[in-house]
Amino acid sequence: MPARYWKMGIWFPAALLVSAAIAAAQGTPATPAAAQPQAGNRPAFTFPPPANTALGQKAALMGSLKWDKVPDLEGSGPFPASYAAAPNGAEYVIYQPKDLAGAEAKGKLGVYVWGSGACSPDAAGSRFHLTEIASHGYVVIVPGKILSGPKAPPRSEGADGGPSQQDPAARSTAEKMVAGIDWILAENQRQGSPYFGAIDPARIAVAGFSCGGILALKAGFDPRVSAVLIESSGILKNPPPGGFAGLPQMTSLKKEDLDKLHTPVLYLLGGPEDIAESNGLDDFEHVHKVPIFLGDQPGAGHGGLMSVPNAEGTKIELDWLSWQLNHDEIAAQTFTGAHCELCRDFRWQVHRKGIQ
Repeated sequence: MPARYWKMGIWFPAALLVSAAIAAAQGTPATPAAAQPQAGNRPAFTFPPPANTALGQKAALMGSLKWDKVPDLEGSGPFPASYAAAPNGAEYVIYQPKDLAGAEAKGKLGVYVWGSGACSPDAAGSRFHLTEIASHGYVVIVPGKILSGPKAPPRSEGADGGPSQQDPAARSTAEKMVAGIDWILAENQRQGSPYFGAIDPARIAVAGFSCGGILALKAGFDPRVSAVLIESSGILKNPPPGGFAGLPQMTSLKKEDLDKLHTPVLYLLGGPEDIAESNGLDDFEHVHKVPIFLGDQPGAGHGGLMSVPNAEGTKIELDWLSWQLNHDEIAAQTFTGAHCELCRDFRWQVHRKGIQ
């Protein structure tokens, strides 16, 4: 069940430009400025600060911490987890139980494919969230490489720009996420593979944060997917006419594409302080053919529900996975019934369709 404690919002440095672009595209008011910038120096986008609330102030503090230096964790699930580059040169990072055979002995493993914030090629940017998911018996597949955190290679002297400034061709795409499903299912059938016979092909989920959430929606059209989970994201309501240079993923879907979803979908948003809130709420209005649950927590901000260890959004995602993939009726109570767990939690604003 979701933990009943306050969580802080946090702004991802690697996603600042993309987040600002989302804000501009959905019409989020820019922060008032004391003086107008010179005509030649006007910024392309203005990024809104955290709200002037207790959560917003905590978000500002947490955002100043050097999370890149925080040691890796193993997750709190029954299978301590770790992560590494995929074997055989595949350009993915895999999060999985350290004792893969021991985890498989308890039951075949589910698959969780992740779209990173900013559609970044950094597959370690959400390592706390992903290690936690893996520790509950999932093989987590993330397009890209380890570009941040303790396992990242040292940056060459004089290098500037983070993972969000990489070659656009290196960024995550929905096609790379679907190819990750192809890869793990092939490994599941390949003798000699560490995943041979370890995967349950009926338990595949796609998920993503911010720009990565748009990728997850598109990857969710794949008929092999059984669950879709979206963190602080949504299809842009008002995409710029010229799109986003170098980041076409941001405008790859239109609202009518939501009719292509064939499996229940979970949205988690961080309230008005989350620059994706407007887009996510508008997605809810356009989802008509599948059940949808949307939880919105004012004050959590953009990524505050999944960016820290043992984050509340991660716990809620695990309940959704247990319900959708494992048919766990206790986990279902987080979302179902007139007195569902999130419905009774005063911090959450809940929207549901097709879920009783």
